[in-house]
Amino acid sequence: MSEQFNTAEDASVSSRDAFPDYAERARRLGDLIAAPALPIADVALFLDIPLSTVDRLRAQGRGPKCFKIGRRLYVRQCDMRLWLDQMAEAEVA
Repeated sequence: MSEQFNTAEDASVSSRDAFPDYAERARRLGDLIAAPALPIADVALFLDIPLSTVDRLRAQGRGPKCFKIGRRLYVRQCDMRLWLDQMAEAEVA
């Protein structure tokens, strides 16, 4: 799997730490919204955060509820939205 970086300066960080590509996000956003479950990399793309942030939150037990199909992690849309609501409520409180 080849690594693609957004800018030349991103070459010094891993692709998991890079922010999602905005053109790809804009192109795929409709499909991401419509999907009942998203691979963990698409969750990062949907939320416009680095994949490493999603990985870190999961490791800390503060990420969205995930499930495996084979070796891949997925998040149901309803679980991601519930998690987002919980994060928003925690910020207000």
